[in-house]
Amino acid sequence: MKTLHDIEVNPGLLWDYDFAPSECQTETFFIWYLGRLLERGTAIEVKRIPLDLIARYLDQLSISSKIRRFWKWYLKAA
Repeated sequence: MKTLHDIEVNPGLLWDYDFAPSECQTETFFIWYLGRLLERGTAIEVKRIPLDLIARYLDQLSISSKIRRFWKWYLKAA
């Protein structure tokens, strides 16, 4: 499965949810998945996300304040 932005979905990050492939193509899913990926994904998975997508959606993500602060700092420095 891939997201709206053609990012491969890690099924291991969906262990507690049951999404249909069509749901993965929505912006709502992408926002949810990006938050989960930044919180629980591997460094390799996170590196595959374009920085412009992280910047675009960062304020909409349900992530810890610690992770949000890191990304705001990182995006400012990049």
